[in-house]
Amino acid sequence: MKAGGKYWFGRKRLGWGFGPRSWQGWLTTLAYGVLMVFLPRLVAPAGDHGVRVAVIIGLTVAFFAVFLWKLDTSSSR
Repeated sequence: MKAGGKYWFGRKRLGWGFGPRSWQGWLTTLAYGVLMVFLPRLVAPAGDHGVRVAVIIGLTVAFFAVFLWKLDTSSSR
């Protein structure tokens, strides 16, 4: 799917894999990183590891859902 005429994520120019291609992709990646650092600590500060693991898994699934939704899968670089 395109957002505003372009994809958020696409193939890397060098090497293997995919990366952000627009400011929306970079913002999504930054938000994921910040939430991964702070949200598990805020949700379960007493050390309930089950809740922390659930939050981390939920954030990762949400990030990959957005990533796959906004990914340019065309074979051209």
